[in-house]
Amino acid sequence: MFTKNIRNWIDMLKDGELFFAKQTYADYFEDMQENTFYQLLARLCKEQTIKNVSKGLYYKPYTNDFERAPSEKDIVDFLTNKGRNGCEVGGNRYANYGIVNGSVNFHYVFTNILPIKSIRKINDLSIFYLDVDYRNDSYQNTLECLELIEHIDECETVNYNNLYNYFSNFASKFNQAALLKVILLRGYKKRVLAAVLLILEKFGVSSTIYKMLNRASKYYIPKHITKALELE
Repeated sequence: MFTKNIRNWIDMLKDGELFFAKQTYADYFEDMQENTFYQLLARLCKEQTIKNVSKGLYYKPYTNDFERAPSEKDIVDFLTNKGRNGCEVGGNRYANYGIVNGSVNFHYVFTNILPIKSIRKINDLSIFYLDVDYRNDSYQNTLECLELIEHIDECETVNYNNLYNYFSNFASKFNQAALLKVILLRGYKKRVLAAVLLILEKFGVSSTIYKMLNRASKYYIPKHITKALELE
């Protein structure tokens, strides 16, 4: 009976629709033992009624193209609810802005859908749980800039004019409340905050970030950032 119930639920899914086993169990199948549920999923996966993307993440096969798998965009859209419950950082985004030449070596997805305590890897994506309101663009702007600061030393080729313009745009949209919440939840190093303060001061934007820094300390600022901010 349990197998039939799961099959019926799968039949209602769209081709290629993704689902997390743990969330599906909590939402629909708590009337059976959890171990039984996972064993039945494993059996259905072996039969290829469903297919596995990564640990705990499955999808319904495409009827007209059985070998097709969800694309990276499909997975990101699923994890972020198309931007309503998360955002994508890294990958090709900084290249699209003209800041770097080629993609960077980190590709993160922040989400408030999947409550995980540590990093979750799905293919080339690193998934982080961060419970903020992603419908407010300030959170994505903040995360995107802080991660760029954190990783910019890893970038060999940087276009300083485009980086300057990016920082100018960030400063014009700066939201201190969003910054403080992201810092609290994500735990960035003091040197990242020092770089944000330098950027904001460059463009005449006031903040209270200095209160989180030690005035007697000299914080490391990536050379790419200092070179970009030297431009006028």
